[in-house]
Amino acid sequence: MELVKGVAVFWLSLGFGASIFGAKYHSQTKSGFFEGSLRYVVSRYSPRSGKALEREQVDILATAQRLSIPSLDMADVFANNAPPGVSAALIRHDRDDFIIYGNDVDAYQFKGYDRILLGMAFRALALSGAPVDLENPLVDGPFALRNFRAMRSRYFGEEGMRYDMYFCKDYCVNWGALGESWLFGSGGLRVPELDSALKRGEVPVRVEVYKGQSKLLSVNLMVAEEYRIAESLVALPAQKILRSSTTLLKQLAAEAMGLE
Repeated sequence: MELVKGVAVFWLSLGFGASIFGAKYHSQTKSGFFEGSLRYVVSRYSPRSGKALEREQVDILATAQRLSIPSLDMADVFANNAPPGVSAALIRHDRDDFIIYGNDVDAYQFKGYDRILLGMAFRALALSGAPVDLENPLVDGPFALRNFRAMRSRYFGEEGMRYDMYFCKDYCVNWGALGESWLFGSGGLRVPELDSALKRGEVPVRVEVYKGQSKLLSVNLMVAEEYRIAESLVALPAQKILRSSTTLLKQLAAEAMGLE
């Protein structure tokens, strides 16, 4: 899992814009937490040719109390250990949990210590070049990216890996569990200052992953649209049965230790 695939989730190549003067930038119009949709495009590139190999759209529906990702490639997130058919994620801040589910499968709930174990599994697997034990970033900007004003945090990893993350402060999204230490803290993927940015509600506008001079991945915010989200769109479908995540965590642990 590249960092930005999992969890995440989140994005088309947009072209850089460095000047922020004399332009009107996208920003949240209402006070409080953002409510509406964030549309990202994820692009994966050939390290040899630099050409995009595939692109996929990821939509995030956000309210003050919940986040829903209706369509997500869970095989990427869980290194092919996700239960077959799982294709959606729901983060419920009001219930302090997150859930993954699909059209033809029941739902798996992560709550409390299960989330810590999941963060440790992500760290142990170091999925597809995910950042582990990074140093403090180099911060510069602002940059104008598709009329979003953003600051860049540049991280350097091992074996020539580089991670450029652009965050916009003109929106305030309640990221809930995604900004907590289980994922980006001492037990998970150590990315200094990232959890703080998410806790402040900042929005990732672009994330790029490089190895040497070759771009491997980009995640770009295309549209941030404010509107009222129907409760049903950020709720677990009524017919779903919540299952414990213990079995899934055991699978991830076995994979991390090479005990498949």
